[in-house]
Formats: sequence, structure tokens, C-alpha cells
Amino acid sequence: MYNDTSKEILSGGCLITDDYGENLYNRQRWNGEKMKIVLINASSRKNGATSKILNEFSNNLSSKSNVEVNLINVSDLKLEFCLGCCQCYKTGICFIKDDAEIISKLLAGADGIIIGTPCYASSISGQLKTLIDRGHFVIEQLLMDKHAVGVVTYENADGGSAFKALKKLFIYSGSKTVGKLLVKLPFNSDPIADEATKASIKKQSDKLYNSIVNKKKSVTNTIIHFFVFNFGIKPFVLKKGDLYSGVLDHWKNRNIDIKQ
Repeated sequence: MYNDTSKEILSGGCLITDDYGENLYNRQRWNGEKMKIVLINASSRKNGATSKILNEFSNNLSSKSNVEVNLINVSDLKLEFCLGCCQCYKTGICFIKDDAEIISKLLAGADGIIIGTPCYASSISGQLKTLIDRGHFVIEQLLMDKHAVGVVTYENADGGSAFKALKKLFIYSGSKTVGKLLVKLPFNSDPIADEATKASIKKQSDKLYNSIVNKKKSVTNTIIHFFVFNFGIKPFVLKKGDLYSGVLDHWKNRNIDIKQ
């Protein structure tokens, strides 16, 4: 997937270069341009239940003339584990040459995010955790002012615990709204064969679209994020000084107040 020269990702039939998100950092999130929605399939199975649900989301949203959809399969990406060196906080980017920075910039340029994961051991997939660790989500406020939907598939129990991990990620990273779809189904079954599931996908698709168009904001999410960011993340980063200068650069690009 990673190419050090062209740095391109094939997604949803479109080539996306690694400056895609950077060029959109400072644009108004919804101003009549094409709405950008990125879907992340965090399952290792590209034809499994999670993938089929996300494809249905993609079909619903793509039917709207002013929406551009990009679906990424994490299993197609080259993603190394985070080494915990913290250098990205100073430089603004990770030194590891793989697909993490490309996906992070793609998400930075999106208006809406849909992340789907199977429930493994009452939590998200390992592939998704690796992307979160490498993707500059929480400290850098990657999802500031975006709208998000979390999708979890599970067979036995505790899909809600996996969704809680997604919801916390979304809110702590700055998302305005968070939609939810939990689907319990037998292994290797087709979720789209169930009309109730299809209807729920359509409902969440429309809800996400309308939230972006109408610039909706969840009061509860806003309050939680305010306290997490202003009393946790922000003072921690500011105390780090130059060691976290790359984080401050991201905040400036996202119009986040960096004053104490």
C-alpha cells in the first residue's frame, strides 16, 4: 500500500494523495462544496458483516449528488505498531514510513467519519487500535468539529463495550455528534439480508448527512469534550512546551485556541 514516491491510496475507486487532508484543513467544514465522508472498515475481512454494513452506508450516502465517499479497508494498509517514542508530538508527523500519516490526513479533510469494527474480547479490533495509536486522534484533536458514526458487529455479547470505546474516541478527539449502530448476528451471515438492519443503516446515513448540513452539535458531547480537553489534554500539552510543538501546530490548523 505505501509508496514513498506517490503516497497514494486506492479507495472507493478514487486515488487520494497524502496531501488531500492537508489541503482541506482550513476550509469551512460545510460550505456548499462536496461533502467528504470517510468510512473505515476495521475488520480483517473485506467481505464480512462489518464490511457489508459499511458498503450499505456508502451506497446510501453516494446516492446524494453532493457527497463524496471514500471507504478504506484497514486490512489493505501497511501499519506498524506505535513505538511510543513521542517524536510525533514534536514534529507533527510519525517517522515510520507506512500508511498511518496518509489516513490521518484523509480523516483531517473529512466532514463525516464512519468507523466499523467487529467486537473482539469486548472491545475494538486490534487493527483499529493500531490505527488509533498511530493516527494522531486524541492529543492532536484529529476529529475536531466532525460528525461520526460508530458501527459494531458481534455474535455473542458485549458489543456495547466496543461501541463505548469508539464513542470515547470520537468525543475525546473533538467530534460534534456521534451516531450508533450495533448489529448482533451469527458468524458468516449477511446483515443486509435483514430489512430492519438495512432500515437502521438508512436512518443513520440520513442522520449523519443532516447533522453535517445543519451543523448540529450534541450538547452532552460538547460538555464532555470541554472538560476533557480544557482540564486534561490542553494543560498537559502546554506544560510540555517545545516537546509538543507539533501538536500545537495541528491545533492552530484546526483553529483551536492554544492559550492557557
